[in-house]
Amino acid sequence: MFKKILKRILISIPVLVGVVLLIFIMLRIVPGDPVTTMMGEHVNPAVIEKISKEMGLDKPLYVQFFQYIAHALRGDFGTSYRLNRNVTKIILEAFPNTVKLSLLAAVVAWVIGIVAGIIAAVRQNKLLDRLFMGGA
Repeated sequence: MFKKILKRILISIPVLVGVVLLIFIMLRIVPGDPVTTMMGEHVNPAVIEKISKEMGLDKPLYVQFFQYIAHALRGDFGTSYRLNRNVTKIILEAFPNTVKLSLLAAVVAWVIGIVAGIIAAVRQNKLLDRLFMGGA
């Protein structure tokens, strides 16, 4: 059992790195400079260059990515370009509501699933059974 769990964890690591890399690249491809997004459209180019250098956005993408991974492993997800706030704090503020929403969604899914399963079992091979099975 321990070997299976360890194997799953080891398999999930490259998948997680791949997802993070994909999101990182997608955020860099999106048009618009992050500093311009933070500061507004009418900002001095010298200010943009200075802040880009301070934030490390002037470094090559692979350096930025490995720095992001190193910081993320310590729980530091950086600063939001749009809100100019610490991302970790934003996540922690939203976490309780996320848990409430997830639990409510799970309860609703369980109730609907159990009711649909009972109806499908009682009315085997009828229209409702086929609809529920097709939906599932």
